[in-house]
Amino acid sequence: MNKKISRILISAFSSGSGKTTFTMGLLRLLQKKGIKVSSYKCGPDYIDTMFHSKALGIPSRNIDLFLSDENTVKNILAEAENMAVIEGVMGFYDGIAFTDSASASHISRVTDTPCILIVDVKGKSATLKALITGMLRYRKNNIKGIILNRISKASYPVYKNMIESELPVKVFGYMPELEDCTLKSRHLGLITAEEMADINSIIDKVAEELEKSIDLDCILLAAEKAPDLEYDELEINLIGRCRIGIAYDKAFCFHYADNIKVLEKMGAEIVYFSPLEDTALPENLDGLIFYGGYPELYLEKLSANKSFIESLKKVYNNKIPLIAECGGFMYISQSIDNMEMASLIKGSCTMTNKLQNFGYIELTSHKDSMLFKKGETFPAHEFHYSVIDEPYSDCIMRKPKSLKSWQGVYLSDHVYAGYPHLYFLSNLKLAERFIIKAIHYNRDIE
Repeated sequence: MNKKISRILISAFSSGSGKTTFTMGLLRLLQKKGIKVSSYKCGPDYIDTMFHSKALGIPSRNIDLFLSDENTVKNILAEAENMAVIEGVMGFYDGIAFTDSASASHISRVTDTPCILIVDVKGKSATLKALITGMLRYRKNNIKGIILNRISKASYPVYKNMIESELPVKVFGYMPELEDCTLKSRHLGLITAEEMADINSIIDKVAEELEKSIDLDCILLAAEKAPDLEYDELEINLIGRCRIGIAYDKAFCFHYADNIKVLEKMGAEIVYFSPLEDTALPENLDGLIFYGGYPELYLEKLSANKSFIESLKKVYNNKIPLIAECGGFMYISQSIDNMEMASLIKGSCTMTNKLQNFGYIELTSHKDSMLFKKGETFPAHEFHYSVIDEPYSDCIMRKPKSLKSWQGVYLSDHVYAGYPHLYFLSNLKLAERFIIKAIHYNRDIE
């Protein structure tokens, strides 16, 4: 199939260069101009997509060339409204194991998407030319323009002329330092958008500044020049009807939008609930998903919600199909930092002051279970500071292009529980097996 999608990718030299701030401001500005736009994030990041979603009021989606193949990425982009804005991951060429595999550059090449580099000017002058030259010459790329970040209106023309007079790239504008628009961080990345009461005013302020400081027509022209997407349509078939409950609140907010879309296309009705606020699970559920998030920030409230935990234990003992990833895995354990949790499985979790596992992994199952057949391998992703004292060993996880490996994950005929985050578009069998199990769950004997 061929489809015309205007698209642009926003990248930078590194994390912390202003990609997310610029992207959410651009999204809001485009929307205010009446342009239908969809947003995407390269890589497995959950938090940046929340800022995109706040800017547009619609879900943002991840595109990832480790978790899925090229055709799948193109299918996701092809569902864009009229224009796609993609935020890169880390630096432009940063991918797996010091290569550019699965990097923003890789996604830009595979999808023929024009790229804009956000360049942090602070503390630099002529050195900028060397840095930009290196980015342009390192390997074949689709870099079409530069946005200068943290620069004054008075200095901008000087820097623009310096770059354009010597380098084969255009400067599309700048972003000044904006007071009170800084996105704060914590141990898993940025503070989430839901926790920032003033996030909409921040996005509006960034959009207002960008309207004055960037050449939006040049950006739109670059996006419009992107060639048609060529892809084979991905078929996701209806399997049957069921009700899947998904934990969603400040403690459990790390969702892949496409995991939800896949379940819905296969026949699931999605019902959201809050382990923080609800006194019990919704009625008549056929399956449960606890994704990741920040349960460690809400331990007292989660632990005190005994009526909810009792309703959860009731359906768990009836063998309801359950997926519990990372923060969800921690919640269904016996405790987090000595605060009692749901105690569906053995083990106590403890927060540490450093990342325990971070990045892409290849997950191989040691046994048959609800989601996996023995010996199957799937791509996944880990990012956590906590450890669990129960030596689960139902899967082995390996870093790609590395000898490093470790064991973990609890599997049964109705449970997947572990730190690795799964992506249903990596292999539709995962979602199919979960849906089939949910369809056959006998809720009448709860």
